Amino acid sequence: MFTDAVQRTFLRTPFLPLPDPNHSLYVAKVEVSQTQRGVVRSGNDRSDQLSVAAGLGGLSLTLPSGKDQLHGLIVTRLEVTVTLRRDNHVVWKGQATTVRASGTQTGEPSVVAAALSDALLTWFPRQLPGPLSVP
Repeated sequence: MFTDAVQRTFLRTPFLPLPDPNHSLYVAKVEVSQTQRGVVRSGNDRSDQLSVAAGLGGLSLTLPSGKDQLHGLIVTRLEVTVTLRRDNHVVWKGQATTVRASGTQTGEPSVVAAALSDALLTWFPRQLPGPLSVP
């Protein structure tokens, strides 16, 4: 999933990924690590609340449903290294990290992969000042 996200992001750069990797001048190595760093409790958002309306006085109130959930806090790190095929000389390297709650829309692996690869490869081929932190 992360390799696909990186490849899709590279398609928006002036460099074209070739279908046969043996013909390319450069090789991109994609490394991903994920670590759980605790648990976060989700608050009651509008989708988890019961809404009650009364027609006489226009009274409308929202009652909590008590459906708080615990989600793992996942630290995901994406590192992309671009090397010359002929001698493995590193020509570009970047790293981006994000922390997201699992089981949420923003914590979906495809969303995380897209967010990290987009943020990281926005810099390509310029060198990064250091690792990126992606909200």
